[in-house]
Amino acid sequence: MIPSSVPVILATAALTLLAAVVLAWAYWRGFFDNLDAQSRVIFEPKDFQLERPWETPVERLEREMSHGKLVDPAPGEWGGAS
Repeated sequence: MIPSSVPVILATAALTLLAAVVLAWAYWRGFFDNLDAQSRVIFEPKDFQLERPWETPVERLEREMSHGKLVDPAPGEWGGAS
């Protein structure tokens, strides 16, 4: 008779190995190469030009240099008054 902990240990080891293989495969395929660009995919180009009241002046200047002149947000948009 096999102790009940052996199948649990084997199942945990198999699932851990499977997760490690999936992460290694994703790394080798390049899924983690440019995470900064992937994080910006959900934004429209206009979203980068909206003025954000919580930004520091340095962050605002960096974004203005990267994406052009900043515009005021419309009501309900990025902290604009609703």
